[in-house]
Amino acid sequence: MLRRWPVALVLAVAIPALAAAGTPPEILPLDQIKPGMMGVGRTVFEGTRIEDFKVQIIGVLENIGPKQSLILARLDGGPLEKTGVIAGMSGSPVFIDGKLVGAVSYGFPFSKETICGITPIGEMIEDTSTDTPRSASARFRTASLGPGPHALAAPLDRASLMAAIQRPLSSVPLAGAAGQLPPALAAESMRPLSLPLVFSGFDASTFEWAKGVFSGLGFTPMMGAGSVGKPPAPLPDLQPGGALGVSLIEGDMDLSVTGTITHIDGERVYAFGHPFYNLGPTQFPMRKAYVYSVFPSLYQSWKISSPADPVGTIEQDRGTAIAGRLGKTPRMIPVSVRISTSRGQDRRYSFRMVEDELFSPVLAYVSLASVLQANERTFGTSTIQVDAKLTLAGGREVRVEDLFTQEQPATQAAALVAAPVAYLMTNDFERVTVDKLDVEVSSLETIQTASLQRAWFEREGPVRAGSTVPLKVLLRTYRGESVSETIPVTVPANAPAGNYTVLLADGNALTNLEQREMRQSFVPKDLDQLIRAINGLRHNNHIYARLLRSDEGAIVRGEYLQSLPPSVLAVLGGSDEGTGVIPLRTASVWEFDLATDYAVTGSRALGLTVER
Repeated sequence: MLRRWPVALVLAVAIPALAAAGTPPEILPLDQIKPGMMGVGRTVFEGTRIEDFKVQIIGVLENIGPKQSLILARLDGGPLEKTGVIAGMSGSPVFIDGKLVGAVSYGFPFSKETICGITPIGEMIEDTSTDTPRSASARFRTASLGPGPHALAAPLDRASLMAAIQRPLSSVPLAGAAGQLPPALAAESMRPLSLPLVFSGFDASTFEWAKGVFSGLGFTPMMGAGSVGKPPAPLPDLQPGGALGVSLIEGDMDLSVTGTITHIDGERVYAFGHPFYNLGPTQFPMRKAYVYSVFPSLYQSWKISSPADPVGTIEQDRGTAIAGRLGKTPRMIPVSVRISTSRGQDRRYSFRMVEDELFSPVLAYVSLASVLQANERTFGTSTIQVDAKLTLAGGREVRVEDLFTQEQPATQAAALVAAPVAYLMTNDFERVTVDKLDVEVSSLETIQTASLQRAWFEREGPVRAGSTVPLKVLLRTYRGESVSETIPVTVPANAPAGNYTVLLADGNALTNLEQREMRQSFVPKDLDQLIRAINGLRHNNHIYARLLRSDEGAIVRGEYLQSLPPSVLAVLGGSDEGTGVIPLRTASVWEFDLATDYAVTGSRALGLTVER
């Protein structure tokens, strides 16, 4: 039980009211805070009405981190007796004798008493006043660009590219907001209050998967309150104790967290009292928010809320707070998705996601997987063909397209689109600005696979240089049907007479052959080479043909140099390139790829004699 409240605490209610009117409150220095002091906190439990709750100081934990302290307090009032400290209260300001102390920010899960940790406001202001650049440790290295367990295959293949999105999904929880807990408190289980993360417009199966990922980041994921209705408009202006939303995705889908505003000084806004993800400099949308109710839980209760109007930009995400500025909203990456389904539907989705090297790839994956799984079955017979274009500032474009069938094609297609975002935004060559992402998808409720059964020339005998000879290809589909295709094999006019080999192969088989030839990792020299490698990925639904002859050549730094004179080969072998020069015994004189309606597997080799 809290002791009787002194009359002086009436001032603790009056001063916050002045702050809401635009006059910042006086700050109570940390060294003046003593055990037994009584104060008032402010937060929203329902709607937009800011309510007071009582605060009794237990003590101050000093130096729990480098120049970092935490104030322990017991809370009382409103629903807190039943709910305990609530996720979504992060940032709720605490006042003593009308002076601002700090923000409610930490709590004990399963606690029998409403005991919290309060981050001192002085530390919140000081930590977020810096403009130091984003720390390299806040970036996720998608893969090693040199030898090592995560080295990229050369040439770059689809599996290596898609692994760029799988690794951050499994590694992201290791460094999130929960990981910022001071070591002195870790053993006692006090941790930052989780942030309610609202998924609106997302497929339920995608949410169930994403819930596990984002829970590890220190968030409390929950489906959007669409069934409750949209927040009433207009909402009041931001003020200390009011709900604050921070968006990751806006538009036809919405992904946002909700916390509480601690302090407003002119255009400057401070909130949460702990990190969003400790990213450092950020450009995230700052929004008003509406609280529908509080959901009580034995583990940790949380606010059911949804974001509303954008009002500014969150510019700093630090260990003790987030901070932003009212006014201009940040630039986001526009994403458009068009889906043509086997049921004759043509649907379009439009949304924006934050431009952030850590979150953007994950958001692209989660949002696209949700759209695809909402329109086609998650499991069972299904085929998805995706064509995505990533437009970069300066006019450069990255394009990936492929066909996926059988094993969860929706998630494979989403990974193929999101992986280039991961590689480009974390490249070591230059900063990349993504102008927009456009995705075209067509889907069928059938399995579209075929195997390469047979290949033959329609006529026998030598072929004259400069002529074209039809090559027939027989495919056998998943249902056992036969499909015939024709590839026009064109012999170059300058091809010397002799024996040649025509190689037919699916994309994976041909890429595996080249990887065995190269015997080295893919190490791009610059951003343009990385873009060319992504754009040059082979497709599941193509048959690739090559006309090969015996000749000397070499692979140098991942580039094929064919038909080289012996003198050039000798120079390369003795140059600084050293063991990086891989000799070749064949040269490709003609190449062709045939697009089909099926994911093709198999390879064939035929002999061809050329005469002049």
